[in-house]
Amino acid sequence: MEQFRLPKISMTHLELPQAVQDILTEADERLQHRPRLLAQFRNCFPNTLETTTKLLDDGTTFVITGDIPAMWLRDSVEQVMHYVPLAKNDEKLQRIIGGLIKRHTFYADMDIYANAFNETANGWHWDANDETEMSPWVWERKFELDSLCFSMKLAYTYWRETELTDIFDERFKKVMENIVNLWETEQHHAERSSYRFMRRNCPAHDTLRNEGLGMPVNYTGMIWSGFRPSDDACDFHYNIPANMFAAVTLRQMGRSRSGCSGMNNW
Repeated sequence: MEQFRLPKISMTHLELPQAVQDILTEADERLQHRPRLLAQFRNCFPNTLETTTKLLDDGTTFVITGDIPAMWLRDSVEQVMHYVPLAKNDEKLQRIIGGLIKRHTFYADMDIYANAFNETANGWHWDANDETEMSPWVWERKFELDSLCFSMKLAYTYWRETELTDIFDERFKKVMENIVNLWETEQHHAERSSYRFMRRNCPAHDTLRNEGLGMPVNYTGMIWSGFRPSDDACDFHYNIPANMFAAVTLRQMGRSRSGCSGMNNW
């Protein structure tokens, strides 16, 4: 497909943080009698840091999603989540993961509906003809309820593991407020939402029906989602697992707010 013929991001070699090196050393000792398992672990555990992670000059971190030169909110979180328990006493890991959280905050502040973003405002898109409010920063603008949940999950887990609060700046606070406002809006999608998404000449699961509005829904109290975590369109738009995820996320957001001295007055 034409949209896959974009130049790939040039990744620079990232020296593995000491905490990750220590885990690999421990694996050498504990798995020495399981050479195939050891080889698999050594290939997989540091893979995100070795092949998809880029430290940017602004202090943020960009994590590409495999063979596509863009960063998905959901995917980038799961790509680094296994490093979070190691970050408490490793400043390099803190720079990487904290930087990724700040990058998520930057993107969500720019377009709270998008699911995937470019490293720069280079105008690359999955499909440049998508009918929605696109930006040169946005790779794809499919509203998937779980995407923002993953952003908050990473911030919450990182904070609980490291007790560091530098990620909770004014922009982060603004994004949390915007998420709550967005979810309240999408409880009344047809009446209140400005979000539309249409893609022409594609499989039915790649676009929203009803001129980009999605299929008609009644109010249930749940949050409307255009697409599932698979990036395929929802048939009925109230994705139950994603709504359960959102309920957990709201509790985590409340705990993050109350636990951070810089946000006690919010």
